[in-house]
Amino acid sequence: MLLSISNFCLAAAEPKSCSASIQIAEKLQAYYRSRVTVFALGASKIGFPPSFDFEPITDSKNLGKHFKSSKNELMILPLQEEGSQLGVISIAQANKLIDHLERMVLTVPGNKSDFLINKILVPIDSSFETRQKLPYAIAMARAFNAKICLIGVSSDKGKDAEFAVKNYLSQVSRHLDDKGFNHQLEMRLGGNPTDQVISYAAEIGAGMIVIMTEQETNFTSLFSGKYSQQMVKKSPVPVLSIHPKDLIVSDARL
Repeated sequence: MLLSISNFCLAAAEPKSCSASIQIAEKLQAYYRSRVTVFALGASKIGFPPSFDFEPITDSKNLGKHFKSSKNELMILPLQEEGSQLGVISIAQANKLIDHLERMVLTVPGNKSDFLINKILVPIDSSFETRQKLPYAIAMARAFNAKICLIGVSSDKGKDAEFAVKNYLSQVSRHLDDKGFNHQLEMRLGGNPTDQVISYAAEIGAGMIVIMTEQETNFTSLFSGKYSQQMVKKSPVPVLSIHPKDLIVSDARL
């Protein structure tokens, strides 16, 4: 089953405060022929693509409620750094939203006017669920005509962790080979996984990172809970946070 994005939304104030997010939304809309709704926080239609629908929202605190009640599969959130006029929502607010939503959220740093998304980085750890990120990464790679880059990571340098990471990394790589996707591999064990991923993203010039978010205790992924929050906070490029499913996406059954 190929993942498609039929409906998604963009949280926005004035266009100049979220130009990179608008460009990303246009790319996704053009590829998937999606319906795009702007959750407008005081914004008018001026400066936005005419193909975007508008839904006025009085307060950013209501974003989660509007998202949950809609048919949107993805929300794009332009992040606002402290003291900056760019972006829409603070990193802390974004992480709270991500924690409570069960759909895709793409956070976009507001301190840049555009991003070159020709490489998408997918961290693979030692958890069984880690492979579920792949269909979402493929969906983004198709839209942006991007190369998928895999990095195997673990804070544990032990043989068991290394074996598990290598095993899942190999499975994901074979799956991409079968689909004819251009990709590359890297392994970095030990240390803070978030820092390892961000460092490698900078080295290769990745334009997006795909991670998983989940608060339930039965998920042990390094990229759940505090690690996913660190990634959203520290990443200089957009981060796609997805909610784990019970391996219902066939592309995740590697």
